[in-house]
Order: sequence, then structure tokens, then C-alpha cells
Amino acid sequence: KMTFKKYSLKTQFLISLIFIPLNFLSAYISEQLQVPFFMDMIFVYAGSFFGIPCGLFVGLGHSLIASFFWWHNILNLFYCICCFSGTFLTWFIVTRHKEVVWFRLLLLIFVSTVVISLEGSIIYSTFFSTAEENTELTTVFFLTYTLVLQNIGLQLSAFFARLPVNLFDKAFAVFVGLGIFIGGKKLFAKGELKKVN
Repeated sequence: KMTFKKYSLKTQFLISLIFIPLNFLSAYISEQLQVPFFMDMIFVYAGSFFGIPCGLFVGLGHSLIASFFWWHNILNLFYCICCFSGTFLTWFIVTRHKEVVWFRLLLLIFVSTVVISLEGSIIYSTFFSTAEENTELTTVFFLTYTLVLQNIGLQLSAFFARLPVNLFDKAFAVFVGLGIFIGGKKLFAKGELKKVN
């Protein structure tokens, strides 16, 4: 059985300092390789398994770096709302319970997909749909405007376009994030054993 342990705020902050650049790197490499998924929440979920503060630190840190050094647009900070939602959903559905249950992980993926797709569509249609430079993921951009051409509203099109992309993206992020958490937990356990010995 795998259980969740409470980590101190200091420990969570130190973990987030490692996860923030790794999260940005995974999103940046994914963009450069033109992977048709976001790949920008793997370490947000990994951090969220360690605790709410860790997930929030990673989400905010990633969004700040991406906004100022990648997209050069402060409005991109609004996307950190998606990271925050992922963190709170992880706590509400998974980590506030003592043990990992696979059904809860699947529920987390499903609810994250719907909620984050909705948030992303609102943010995109409100702030970025009329921007000169497209900051949207190519897959989502193509699917969105394919639906728009079918006389479906922009916000609804942006929402539906995100659903299949986010379903895979969040499934990958949740399970890889859980794997990172398990690996990190084992490292902490080894470190504590060395201290005792």
C-alpha cells in the first residue's frame, strides 16, 4: 500500500525549486519537438502529491518563467489558474485520503480534463484569440478553428478542442507525476535511514 505523508513547508519549497525548472523544461522541449500536447503540468502534479504548497509553488513558478522569458506576455500568468486547479483537485480527490486508490487517480484525470479545458478555453477566448502572435498549442489551435468553421462559438470550440488533448496530457502528467513522487519518497526514506544510522 502506498500512503501519503505530510512534508514540511520548507521541504515542499525546496522540492518546488527543483521541480519548477524541470516543469518548464518539459513544456519547452515538448513545444520545440512539436509534441501535440501541453506537457506543462507533469511536475505540478508531482509537487501536488507532496502537498498543496509544493504544487502551488511549481505552478506559479512555471507560469512566471513562461510568461516573462518565453511568451513575453504577462497575460499568460492567467494560465497558472489551471495549475492551481490541478493542485487543489489532487488534494481533494487523491491526497487528502490516506492511501492511493486507482479509481481516484482516474477520477482526478477526468475532472482535471474537464475543469482545466474549461478554464483554458475561457482564458484563451478572453485574452488571446485576437492576438497577432498565436500562443496556442498547434493541435488545439487547429481543432478550435475547425470547429469555429462549423459555426460553433469560439469559447465552446476552444473547450471542445482542448478535451481530447487534455485527456491524454493530464493522464500522462498524473501518472508520470505519481511516479516522480514515488521515486522522491523513496529517496527521502533512504535519507532518513542514513540519519538514523
